[in-house]
Amino acid sequence: MNPLRMTIENMRLGGHRGHSAGAPENTLAAFRKAFEYAGPLATCETDLSITSDGELILMHDKTVDRTTDGHGVVQKMTYSELSKLDAGSWFSDEFAGERVPRLREALQLARELGIIYQVELKIYDQNEVFFPKLRAIIDDLVCADLMQFSSFDYVQLKAVKEAIPEVPTVGLMHSRLIDPAAIARQANLDAMNIEVYHFASGEARQLHEEGFAAFTYLPAGYHEKLMQYGVDIESQVIQWVREGQLDQLLGDDVAQVTRLRDEARG
Repeated sequence: MNPLRMTIENMRLGGHRGHSAGAPENTLAAFRKAFEYAGPLATCETDLSITSDGELILMHDKTVDRTTDGHGVVQKMTYSELSKLDAGSWFSDEFAGERVPRLREALQLARELGIIYQVELKIYDQNEVFFPKLRAIIDDLVCADLMQFSSFDYVQLKAVKEAIPEVPTVGLMHSRLIDPAAIARQANLDAMNIEVYHFASGEARQLHEEGFAAFTYLPAGYHEKLMQYGVDIESQVIQWVREGQLDQLLGDDVAQVTRLRDEARG
C-alpha cells in the first residue's frame, strides 16, 4: 500500500518552503503559517543542507546572502555562525529575528502541530555524511511519519530509501519523461512531482495506474500572470483534483491551494 496515494477527501495540501508567500521561506514562521491555512497534515516542502560542523539545517541556496542578513557559503559556516543570522528581516520587519532552523527543531515543531516535511536533499555527494545523521535524528525523535524525502537525483533517492526505508520518497521532475512510472519503479519511489506547466500531459494517470502518487506545485503569481491572457490555471487544478489525479498539492501560497481544494470538493 502506497502511503502517499490519496483521494479527494484526504489529499495533502501544503507550502513550498512553508507558506513562502506570506513568511520568510524555510523558517519555523513559514511552517506555522502553512499549518494555519492547511491544518493538520499540512505538508511543508523544505530544503536540507549542512554546516561545516555537521549540523543539518534548512536552507535552499548554497549561500546565506539572499535569505539572511549575512554573507557566505552555508557549507563553509559553522552552525554557531549561522544561528546568529536574521533570516526574517529580508522578507518584512514582522519577521525580524527569525532564525535559520535546524532540521531537528523543525521536526519537533512538526510533532507539536501535526505537519509533515517534504525534505529536498540539496547536496548530492555526501550521502555517507547525510544518511547516518538523518537516521540518528529519525531514531531519536521517532519521526519517520513526519517526513518525505525528495530530490531531482533519482540515484540518491534510491540510496536513501535503502538506508531509511520507512520514509517515503518523491522524485522531482523538471521535464516530461517518456515513462515516469518505470523510473519511479527503478528508483523505488512512492511519488513523482510533476511540473504544473505540463501536468495535463497524462503522467499522473500513468503513475496512478502503476501504484505511484502524483504531486504538483503551483508557484505564486503563475495563475495571475496567465489569467491576463485568458488562461485559467486555477480551474485546471480544480478539475485535476475532482478527477482524483492529485495526491498532494503544494503552493507558495497555502491559502490559495486550500481554496482550490475546497472548491473542487464543492
